[in-house]
Amino acid sequence: MKCVYCKSKNVVENGRRFRKVRVKQSYFCNDCRRQFVEPDGFERMRHKKEDIVRAIHLHDDGLSLSKVQNQLWQHDGVKVTRWTIALWHHKFGVFLKSAKRASHANNKRTSAL
Repeated sequence: MKCVYCKSKNVVENGRRFRKVRVKQSYFCNDCRRQFVEPDGFERMRHKKEDIVRAIHLHDDGLSLSKVQNQLWQHDGVKVTRWTIALWHHKFGVFLKSAKRASHANNKRTSAL
């Protein structure tokens, strides 16, 4: 693990951060004396990353924002606005699409062999 601020490897575990959505490991850098949590790309998000990814995939599969909102509420019990889903799609959609394309390209290469 490296410090997200100074990139030092002189890092120790420093307890856990308990939030409504998840529990994350906290770290302390002995060089810059700063505390941080493990970076996963979903820092400061109020919803579970699984719900965010599911909403983006549903929208990419052709469902409207309203239908995605209804799907999340009826099947997962997640109450979220259409505006929030659109922001998630804008923020994470490009990353998830590139990962989807990369895995699709790898599947084509292995099936060709």
